Amino acid sequence: MKKLSLIILFVVFICIPSFSYGFPAVRVYKSKSKAVVLIISQKDSKSSMLGAGSIISPEGYVVTNAHVVINRDISRPFSRITVYIKPDRLSGDFRKDISDRYKARVTAYDTGLDIAVLKIEGFHENTGLIKLADSGKVDIGEEVVAIGHPEQGGLWSLTYGRISGEIANQSNIPGKDVFQTDTSMNRGNSGGPLLDARGYMVGINTNIARVGAGNLPITGVNFALKSSVVKKWLDSQGFSVAYGKEPVDAQKQAVKDDMKEGDDNKGLVTGASGISKNNKLLPDEGLDKKRPQIEEALNEKSVVQAEKKDRILTPKRPYRMDDLFREVEKELENMMEEMRMKIRKR
Repeated sequence: MKKLSLIILFVVFICIPSFSYGFPAVRVYKSKSKAVVLIISQKDSKSSMLGAGSIISPEGYVVTNAHVVINRDISRPFSRITVYIKPDRLSGDFRKDISDRYKARVTAYDTGLDIAVLKIEGFHENTGLIKLADSGKVDIGEEVVAIGHPEQGGLWSLTYGRISGEIANQSNIPGKDVFQTDTSMNRGNSGGPLLDARGYMVGINTNIARVGAGNLPITGVNFALKSSVVKKWLDSQGFSVAYGKEPVDAQKQAVKDDMKEGDDNKGLVTGASGISKNNKLLPDEGLDKKRPQIEEALNEKSVVQAEKKDRILTPKRPYRMDDLFREVEKELENMMEEMRMKIRKR
């Protein structure tokens, strides 16, 4: 009997590599995290939103959640939107890590689907792109990672999980098809990508479930807007988008390959499988479909609301959101003072 047990264990360990190739998290993060941006939207010094977004064209177009960049009080874009590019290597000091910044503006949005496109002004960096996966070919149980800026976590954090389920027309909103995932998410992950082993976006991280009936906590139930919905909506707004062409089997091969520096960025800046605008930029006016947004958004609380006593789900983080917003305000004030000094010298 003992001998039989040993034989079974041996067979199991031998067979495991055949079913599990491992997830190339390091490879995906190194090749794609630079194309994930930090977004800070501000109405005033006391009301700000923080989220993530994915660069999907060499011209600096970014796809994100509408609730990250749209002021729900007036159903219009926030008056000031700043996009931050990840440094080549994070220092862990957010003051240093958010030094590369650009202004951005909303070119299209839909609050029902909770999706928006930004245009980074004066963008000129080789960050690589986030390409779309065909979500119709994504199976429940597949491994995925999220890159974002979770509350009480670090900037450009990576978390791992699996596709747990699928929901069509979430919250009875037509066309809002989502993946359910147990990949860890919090406020600050909004708008960031959920990536497969190829580094392709299978969805936009959009909302979370945290409290159930009887105020019982819910864990590991998070949602990402499917990439097929993203593609269809972008097409409807005048953009032309193609799915990434790397075969799914390449995920298994990727684990066996050594990570080559800059390998995944080759050809990305050409926009071959990215996004292209049709003749002109989309206007800011009249693109909101004004469908009711029912689901709790990851970043729906302003800084004022966040100051209230909330349930703490994770340990204290290395930076506080209000400290980050204050630092941004300080930088803007310094920039304005420098401009005034230059004008006085003329």
